[in-house]
Amino acid sequence: MLKPLENNLINLFSSNRLSSYKYDINDTDSIALERYLFNIEVSKSLYPLLSILEISLRNRINQAIETIIKQDWLLQELNQQSILLPNEHKKLLDAKQKLTNKGHKNISKDDLIAELSLGFWIHLCTKRYKTALWHKQGFFRIVFADYPNFSEFDKLSKVFPILQLMLKLRNRVFHHEIIINHPYGINNCYTDLRRLLSYISKDSLLYLDKICDFNKVITKQKPQ
Repeated sequence: MLKPLENNLINLFSSNRLSSYKYDINDTDSIALERYLFNIEVSKSLYPLLSILEISLRNRINQAIETIIKQDWLLQELNQQSILLPNEHKKLLDAKQKLTNKGHKNISKDDLIAELSLGFWIHLCTKRYKTALWHKQGFFRIVFADYPNFSEFDKLSKVFPILQLMLKLRNRVFHHEIIINHPYGINNCYTDLRRLLSYISKDSLLYLDKICDFNKVITKQKPQ
């Protein structure tokens, strides 16, 4: 029999919402609720890593473009498209419009960097931008300053799958979706994202370890 608190929470969250947390036809609402609450804890514990990764990645890519290709490139792209492909250029124009709608009168490059989605920055890491960005001497080294082997061939192809993982997991966490049953394994996701952060800045791992409690959360008794 369900305890009153469990029953109230199940009604509050709705059986439809909890249905994703039933792995088997015999799973009860009580089991689904346990998994739902555990999913919230795990998602919360991943927030520091995802946040640091997102901010670091976008700033490093912007730094690389400004250093090697063009200063104030985002502002210049608004008026003359020369780096971005149509899809990303439209996202840039949309970001400007959103800022305008929010009341920004003098839009700065920092405003645009913050407004552009993680997807925008990760799309800049696709093979479509290899010639325009990643084949430029020193570009990869600025973005992934602590990559272990700069002589390695096609380094971007080694990093990009982790970037895709980051984007998908980040979106699931930020949209309150289930992640504890991730097909790759949530522990493996954490390990890979941590490795990605080490490529950007090993020093950032020292700070992450002070505020991230993923290992503590994930080693709790997991719901069956």
